[in-house]
Amino acid sequence: MAEIALAGATAVLRQTVGVLGNLVLKEGSHLCHLREDIVWIEREMRHIQAYLEDAEAKQGGSRAVANLVIDIRDLACDVEDIMQKYFPRIASLRGKKFLGCLKSATCIVCYGYDARNFAVEIEGIKRRVEDINRARQTYGINESSGSGGRDMWDERRSFPHIDEPNVVGFEEHIEDLVAKMLNKELQCCVISIIGMAGLGKTTLAKKIFKSAQHNFELSAWIYVSQQPNIKELLRDIARQVGLEKEKWEENVEVNLFTFLSQHRYVIVLDDTWHIDTWDAMKNVIPTNTKNGSRIILTSRNNYVGTHVGGNSSLHELRPLNEENSRKLFFKMVMVEASDPPQLETIGEQILKRCGGVPLAIVLAAGLLLLRERLENAWKGILEGMGQDDDQCSEIFGLSYKDLPTNLKPCFLYFGLFPEDHEISAFKLVNLWTAEGFIRGSGVREVEDVGDDYLNHLIVRNLIQVVQRRFDGKVRSCRIHDILHDLCIREAKEINFFNTQNDVITCNHGTGVRRVTTHGSNFEDYISLNYRTPKLRSMLSFSGDLRFVRREMVKNFLRDFEFLRVLSVKCEYLWGRLPNEVGNLKNLHYLGLGSRNSIEIPHTISNLKGLLTFDVQGSGGCVILPDVFWTMKQLRHILLPRSCKVPSFCGINLDRIFYRTEICLPNLQTLYGLTEEVGCNFSFLHKLVNLRKLGVNNSSTRIIEILSDPTLVLTKLEKLSLSGFISGEKLGTWNLSQYENLLSLKLECIGWWNSKLPQHDTLPPNLTNLALSFNYLEDDPMETLKKLPKLKILKLYHGSYMGSKMVCPGAPGCNFPQLEVLKIERLEKLEELIVEEGGMPRLKELGFFGCIPITTVPDRIKNIMKIHNDIPV
Repeated sequence: MAEIALAGATAVLRQTVGVLGNLVLKEGSHLCHLREDIVWIEREMRHIQAYLEDAEAKQGGSRAVANLVIDIRDLACDVEDIMQKYFPRIASLRGKKFLGCLKSATCIVCYGYDARNFAVEIEGIKRRVEDINRARQTYGINESSGSGGRDMWDERRSFPHIDEPNVVGFEEHIEDLVAKMLNKELQCCVISIIGMAGLGKTTLAKKIFKSAQHNFELSAWIYVSQQPNIKELLRDIARQVGLEKEKWEENVEVNLFTFLSQHRYVIVLDDTWHIDTWDAMKNVIPTNTKNGSRIILTSRNNYVGTHVGGNSSLHELRPLNEENSRKLFFKMVMVEASDPPQLETIGEQILKRCGGVPLAIVLAAGLLLLRERLENAWKGILEGMGQDDDQCSEIFGLSYKDLPTNLKPCFLYFGLFPEDHEISAFKLVNLWTAEGFIRGSGVREVEDVGDDYLNHLIVRNLIQVVQRRFDGKVRSCRIHDILHDLCIREAKEINFFNTQNDVITCNHGTGVRRVTTHGSNFEDYISLNYRTPKLRSMLSFSGDLRFVRREMVKNFLRDFEFLRVLSVKCEYLWGRLPNEVGNLKNLHYLGLGSRNSIEIPHTISNLKGLLTFDVQGSGGCVILPDVFWTMKQLRHILLPRSCKVPSFCGINLDRIFYRTEICLPNLQTLYGLTEEVGCNFSFLHKLVNLRKLGVNNSSTRIIEILSDPTLVLTKLEKLSLSGFISGEKLGTWNLSQYENLLSLKLECIGWWNSKLPQHDTLPPNLTNLALSFNYLEDDPMETLKKLPKLKILKLYHGSYMGSKMVCPGAPGCNFPQLEVLKIERLEKLEELIVEEGGMPRLKELGFFGCIPITTVPDRIKNIMKIHNDIPV
């Protein structure tokens, strides 16, 4: 929609007006005329934005009005481009003596050229605004009176964490299929769940998978999609079942087949479209074993299910009947006695349009949940569904159209990811920020606002949560493939993004703003040197690309002055990032992933707007220049385990190098920092906004710094340390002053020698604790039971060397808040005792790779699960 472009343009205009105002006040009238013109444009575009809703409502019946909407969108995009192209050059005078600069002949020429061209472009924009206003009057388009019952944006709204899928109407299916999963008389068999899109195939598969998973030695779930990368799918299975990394990186087919043949497994192949996919995998997934292994397959195509498992494997889903449709709908939208009497009738009419399709029902319910409980508000939803035969499609489209303007580009952005892709919420929010879709609101950080945006989409049932973090925030998410198709369709209509194939097959490269390469070859794209001068974002994903020559990349980076996002993953990336990366002056997000080493050039310091630098997915070493640590606008730095900073290896990092101090005042995330011999971590106290810190190769020095009460990182929420630390410096350990620290991960050989420190030296509000390779000899429960807010405890391989762990039953002081306890590969652990009253809130107890004798209350026996496979 044009409103998305307008929102972005008006935001840039407001910023431009403010900066120009400051310049006019400081330097006199040199820029006054420009400021007046931009103020006029900004005001007129706000008026256009008010007229836009009426224009879009009328465009269906008029080609002329539809063209007007396109003109508005193009105008908004061009305004944003002009501001981004010329204004930073002029605004850079803020840091210089404006009149003094004009005494330089070079500066006079440069300023005169830029200012003149800027003024010419602004005059052209003014004429186009006037043309649009005349056309608006001609077509009788009026200013919108408001949201028409649409959900009003409220950042204070809370979001419940309810991720369990609704399984109304699936009870008999679940009972039958779980029985089939557990039937010991059946040898290796296939369960094929078949049905049209939106019927709940994945929901049903998840339910039976979770119900029976603990009865199998190995388990894996993969999302296949329409254009699968078979090698990546096999590696994903190998990772999930616990195959050693060196065996799945090389010759995965043979090694995985051998491994699976020796175990009883359950593997889910979700969203399988073609028989070719199975044919490419069937020689790796053994189906002739007699150990009771299971393969669960979901597909829209009966023939796929028959081909893989025969007719006996088919389990067809059909739309819900009227009774189950009502049950699902009114379970989500409860009609209360205080509601107007017409609401239930309107709800019934809306439900009828859903045709028994569960996805349509939950989307319709999501629309109503965020509406006022008024007759007119609910009628607006009903009328928006239209009378087309394909009413489900109308509901899907309405779910998008009903979104507030600031959420629409965030939703469409999901279409840039491959189908069925599991998306990191952290990455997603940082991409939205880089694009300018979200901004901080006073005291709230932009990342927190972004989390709210994502939660808002989840509440509307447009996005599915895959995993949550320890604190309830979303770790990863996914979009249903029907809604993924909707994103692509809507994005193409408004030129929001294009696939690589779109650019190659069409001649509209000059207007392309975002390109995604999933399902195609990125090397082909850049080698053909397509002209996309207004490109804002380029995203490629693992499997798209195996190797790119450095010369190609140099040419590719030369002409992208508007690029904001560059995220590239491939098997083998160029060794040294070309210096031309420094030309991307508007880049806000840089993500690189490769199996080989990457060297970052010093020109990266030219990227004054870079917010996120993510090379965590690189398998090789990443070499950073010293100037990298002076990029004060950076908010998130994610490094791999192997990272080098040659300029100051062995030098105290808190000292001056090249006459420049470390300056990262806005940094919130620093992962993968490697502590080299001689490095002094006193510079950490300068990172006043740091929320997440991860250090590799830690030594006692980092403990001393973090324990110093004068150097406390007051905003730190998550800390991860790994390295080689003995217990000699145990006396320096004290994290009690970190009141905001909720998550702590300690992976350190020889840590504390034989026992944990006192509980009062740990963070007082610690919620999540993970230990590994600590070689504790004393029972850690004795200390950890006293942590009043601990909810999640993970004891990994090597964390405890004793044979017995005991949690006493004294009420009130023995893990009062603990909900999850996971114990993995504690090979010497023989017995776990939880006395009555201990761990009163425990919801999940899991053993992975070890089976101790357990003496626990019945309430804990009922939630205890033993897994022979190791979770990744």
